[in-house]
Amino acid sequence: MYNPKLNLPEQKNNRAFWSDQVLPLQICYDVQTKLPIELKQVSYLVKIQPGLAIVQISQTYFTEENKQQSELEYLYTIEQNSAVSQMIVELGDQRMFGLIKELEEARQQYKQGIEDGKTMVLNEQDSKILNIKRVKIGCLKSGVQLKILFEYIQPLQVFLNQFWKLELPPMINASFLTAYQLQGINKDYAQQYLSVMKLVNIQAFKFNYKQHITVIINIEEPLTYANSPTHLINVKQSNVKGQENQVIITPDEDTMLPTKKFELLFSSVNINKPHALLSHTNNDALQKIKYCATLTLIPKFNQYPIDDAYQSYLNGLNLPQQSKIQRGIYIFIIDRSGSMQYGRIKKAKQSLILFLKSLPEDSFFNIISFGSKAQKMFDISQSYNQQSLEQAIKQVQDMEADYGGTDIYNALQIAIYSDNYLMKKNSTETLNVFLLTDGEDSPERIIDLVLKNQKTETRIYTLGIGNGCSEYLVKKLADVGNGKCQLVGDDEEINSKVIDLLEDSLTCYLKGFQLTHNVENVSQIIPDPKSINLLKKNQELTIQILFSKKCKQENLEFKIDCYDPQTNKQIQFQTKLKLNQSQESEYFHKLAAHKLIGYYEKSIKFDEQQINMVKLDQKYITDKDIINLSIQNQILCSKTAFICEVCQNESNIKQLIKNKHVVVKNEENPRIQTSITQKIANFFQSFRSDQNLMQETVCMCANDQELEIDQNFNQYLIPQVNDNYQEISSVNDKEKQKKYELILSHIELIDCVQANGSFLLTQNIKDKLSLQQLTNKQNLQDYIWQTVISLFYLEIFCKSSQSQWQLIFNKAINYLFKQGVDYSIIKNESIQEFEGLFQKANI
Repeated sequence: MYNPKLNLPEQKNNRAFWSDQVLPLQICYDVQTKLPIELKQVSYLVKIQPGLAIVQISQTYFTEENKQQSELEYLYTIEQNSAVSQMIVELGDQRMFGLIKELEEARQQYKQGIEDGKTMVLNEQDSKILNIKRVKIGCLKSGVQLKILFEYIQPLQVFLNQFWKLELPPMINASFLTAYQLQGINKDYAQQYLSVMKLVNIQAFKFNYKQHITVIINIEEPLTYANSPTHLINVKQSNVKGQENQVIITPDEDTMLPTKKFELLFSSVNINKPHALLSHTNNDALQKIKYCATLTLIPKFNQYPIDDAYQSYLNGLNLPQQSKIQRGIYIFIIDRSGSMQYGRIKKAKQSLILFLKSLPEDSFFNIISFGSKAQKMFDISQSYNQQSLEQAIKQVQDMEADYGGTDIYNALQIAIYSDNYLMKKNSTETLNVFLLTDGEDSPERIIDLVLKNQKTETRIYTLGIGNGCSEYLVKKLADVGNGKCQLVGDDEEINSKVIDLLEDSLTCYLKGFQLTHNVENVSQIIPDPKSINLLKKNQELTIQILFSKKCKQENLEFKIDCYDPQTNKQIQFQTKLKLNQSQESEYFHKLAAHKLIGYYEKSIKFDEQQINMVKLDQKYITDKDIINLSIQNQILCSKTAFICEVCQNESNIKQLIKNKHVVVKNEENPRIQTSITQKIANFFQSFRSDQNLMQETVCMCANDQELEIDQNFNQYLIPQVNDNYQEISSVNDKEKQKKYELILSHIELIDCVQANGSFLLTQNIKDKLSLQQLTNKQNLQDYIWQTVISLFYLEIFCKSSQSQWQLIFNKAINYLFKQGVDYSIIKNESIQEFEGLFQKANI
């Protein structure tokens, strides 16, 4: 098998991009007036299977009173890892079924249909921002009710390696409605905002519609935890024979605000055990990959009590205070070229000081300034202590953007790739490199340098600063360097992004993945295990092996080997599957195809010659292959589109599919004409059944406000979900923080943090805290007392910025522990009293 090479035509100047962050949006509008069409009702049906969620959305609009023919457009956004798999448009009693066709063919069919006076629907990706999907609805007759139904598949998110997470955004993100909120957000957001605002007047959107959500979880084992941070939820176990582990979750109608995002966290006792699922398709076009074995693993790193882990989610924390952290050497490379003048160098210095204040004890660090030259702050990396911290901060504060041009290549050579580094081939020491730059440099030789010399133990994190930052360079550098990238605009808050990068560097990881199996006739392995450099916290390992119907091996065995640097041990995960127990389902095939298409597009974006992320049984891959994948799996991509036509009944769709042309690579095999016919027909029947289930569930909730939880289910469901419902931040908390933020900000307190985690308050800070009016009942030593008071203040008045100071908070807790002080005990005894004293002292 091969890492396939790209066989592309000469011209490839595709400037379209996938945004890493997406503003949620689903809106239908009149093309002529640019006014939104009012929504009547939105219904979600989510079916969760092992490792993935199938989301079906039904939206009904007020269009019956339209007195003339109109042209509408529907926009929706979707995450990069999600595959759009179905689309249906209902016009009164007529249904229009979406079929995936090659893009230009679909456009021509749409154009011809409009010229013939037919109602036509075309769904394609936006030509510039691939997260945005555009649906054209042409020649819509007057007096017809419009209903849009579509489906997408997405992998489940993971939090703290203890929860799966489902998230359903509102129809429109609040940032679209309040333009001032765009100040300080990611530039991708701003680009999406400007693109959408040219098309539709979003400000006129009305949140008057009803919303219903039904989540069906069937992960083939009992749930042990289910809770929503955003809604009260009702939970009911299925009593259908053979579906005993199926659980139905519906949000309480009183908490179903249309403007509110829905979040659900759930878990099982076996969440950290390897899982395997074998599925197959009866689609004739996919017999070469008839079977799909999906292997998943969420490693068991740090484990916390489940309620503590849930509380960490509520507080926005990826690294709770109990976490074991991965220490090492920290190298900070700061761009001091002329392009970093004024606000950019100020932002870089601010982020660097926060990095330094948040470093763990027992680590080493160094700082390299660069422009047209590069210079180390220390000849060798320094042990992290109070003396080295103060010395570094003093020099950082004096930095200016006075180093001339930008030479990142030279800076990386001096900072990392010295002769000493290259000689230590078998070193297990973790080296975390943080590059702070506007990225104005030639990327090719820089990326090549990292690729040639990269080790798993070396992780390169990039913080791209400024609106003109070279996004390609900083993202690609982090990608090949086993790290992570954050972008911060000129007017954007930086501290939370700094801590996000540092948190990532502190977490445990697995590396060195290898897959062995006894499967015959394998066609695809997605991704190639050898391409997975690291598996870190909040990541689920998913490997899909697709193989032919010719496979005769009945008992299938899979082994995944990897290395755990934390324990210095090799680990092996084994799983077995039986061919005759395969489940018929195309969803795993669709998700695998979507991943392969994504790797292909990413390789083109980064101007790579081959796809190293997958193993295929073919040496080359072309645009035709990608179009084939999209058509055969009926999933949307940048080279295809859904084209919808009116059908009197569902049986008519079969003829439409039979008449469509599938691009075929092997012209000698006419059998490639698919049986997608039957599969899509089955889906439409399934979709209709699912919509009925959704309506039945909604009616059930309306008639019975509190669903009774099955007694057997209640035995293993840990939380009483309604009792655990919490608002993340109450109005009183926000008012409290607003009232006191002028007295003392968290930034001022962070300035007082010492290398060991203690707080040494200046007289000015003591006066602001009115420290002399607070009573030290425990008779703690002064430096311990100041630390406790500082932590109290952060917890009481700085909750909204907790992600920025959480690492420092954890250091302080550990410092107190070393001094024989249990902060949790003092907190339980005194924090409420001190809250009142703080308020009284500062009124």
